[in-house]
Amino acid sequence: MIRVLHINAGSGIYGGVSAFCLNIYRNINRNEVQFDFLTPNRTTYGQFEEEIRGYGGHIYELGINSSTTAGKIRLRKALKKFLSEHTYDIIHVNAGVLFFNCVVASACRQYSNARIFVHSHNNGGRSRLKERLSYPLKLFLSKQADCQLACSVSAAEYMFPKATVPSTNVINNGIMADKFRFDQGVRNSVRQELDLEDRFVVGHVGRFTRQKNHEFLIDLFAGIKEDRSDAALMLVGEGPLMDSVRARVWEKGLEGDVLFLGARSDTARLYQAMDVFVLPSVFEGFGIVNIEAQTAGLKCVTSSVVPEAVNITGNVVRIPLDAPGQDWIRQICDTPSVRRDYSEVTKEKGFDMVTSAVRLESLYKEAVSHE
Repeated sequence: MIRVLHINAGSGIYGGVSAFCLNIYRNINRNEVQFDFLTPNRTTYGQFEEEIRGYGGHIYELGINSSTTAGKIRLRKALKKFLSEHTYDIIHVNAGVLFFNCVVASACRQYSNARIFVHSHNNGGRSRLKERLSYPLKLFLSKQADCQLACSVSAAEYMFPKATVPSTNVINNGIMADKFRFDQGVRNSVRQELDLEDRFVVGHVGRFTRQKNHEFLIDLFAGIKEDRSDAALMLVGEGPLMDSVRARVWEKGLEGDVLFLGARSDTARLYQAMDVFVLPSVFEGFGIVNIEAQTAGLKCVTSSVVPEAVNITGNVVRIPLDAPGQDWIRQICDTPSVRRDYSEVTKEKGFDMVTSAVRLESLYKEAVSHE
């Protein structure tokens, strides 16, 4: 049995990285590979604790705010203690923040005998100066990793030295394709539940953080309302900037047209009720929500920082954030009149979670066999 510890930053809010790790766990051969989950502060897996324990896994919280330098020093000490009490074959570090990955991976290298997997889940957010200054950290991180992984080539380039990018394993952010397949009956039911039966629904799924660029989306939606009075905006997720986004909605007089649905476990159903999906991210390692939305038959309008590889159906339009607002509005409002199911396309393109789990399992086994 291969024991794997997954570590991600953890803010108490279930997001894309946590969803990836948990979905891999659901689909991996748990007779041969078992996961535990650790976060420095509050766990992102709290709502799934019963499920995880049922699979044989454990959830650990260290109670440390690692966002500060002092917090990272405390985190390193806490990892030393934790790893003296727990033994793993592989430690899989998941984050889009270079410094966090360096601190965690180096501590795991020093205080355990596990093979270290470092997984990049993001691809931007640095200025040119910071990118140049980050190179020594990239070299340091690469030396801590026995295996480099990324959700896309651009995410690999963001986290690791250029010379090592070709050897980085790109693991597709797979989804449970059948769960997201388009279903007209579900669409009708959800739209009735949310009183959206006669509305043109613009959808977004993402944490309320700077990365997801909600205020830009609210401004776009205000322009959309000028062209389509029947438009409604569905926002799924939560996060630290939710209150400021609510304030923006009130400022624009859109409070009757914007739905704040919070963190939901039924996003597969919610995609059915949407008419178009919009993701104007400031940076994005991949954007698994685009795969989910496409599988449900939606057109996706995203910022140009979203990797081209996300377009598996031909239904993704990437637009620069500095493009005229009317370019965005035109693409958002110009949606196909016929909706179809793309779940088989998702599988064929290798974005089904089962495929991703099998790939990662083989990498775990290969790493352990080389010990």
